[in-house]
Amino acid sequence: MLHCTKENPVNLPIENSMSEIAQKARGRYEDAVKGARQRTEKAAGRVSKGKKPVKTISRLGLKLSGVSHRTADKLWKQQTRLVEGQIDAVAGRLKAAADAEDLRDLLKTQIELVPANTGRFADEAREALKIFKGAGGEIRELVKGTVAELKGEKPVARKATARKKTRATAKKPAPVSPATAGNDQAASLQGNIE
Repeated sequence: MLHCTKENPVNLPIENSMSEIAQKARGRYEDAVKGARQRTEKAAGRVSKGKKPVKTISRLGLKLSGVSHRTADKLWKQQTRLVEGQIDAVAGRLKAAADAEDLRDLLKTQIELVPANTGRFADEAREALKIFKGAGGEIRELVKGTVAELKGEKPVARKATARKKTRATAKKPAPVSPATAGNDQAASLQGNIE
């Protein structure tokens, strides 16, 4: 019987086959490791890209909070003006009642004051709706810009004039109702109230 030794390569084809199989296995192993590394690097890149939307949404939250605070401030001031206006109206009615010479004069003056008071109240209600509308528009623009940014689109430029316009109208004094503009007594009472 022949023994396999270095001098006597009886099993050389088997050894060559084994060596070839081992080399292919190593190549497959290296390819699998290389592929796994590449997929892991891609996954890490995707995870890192996930920070951008989180930051974008976080900025949106801060901006929305700012809108909320500004709107609450405007509404608080507007409601304060509304209450002050109603106090002034009550004071005017009481003064008119004190100045009335008789029941007819009292009723006439009270009736004449109704349109001015109602008009002032309606103006304040419209002002509150403008504040809400302005806030809604500002929120809509913020959300549109954020959605565009998340989609990778160029954000649309925000209209700066809308906010300035809202501030300008918020400081404007309430107009005198046309129903009382020609009425000297109501106008003088309104002047005494303010």
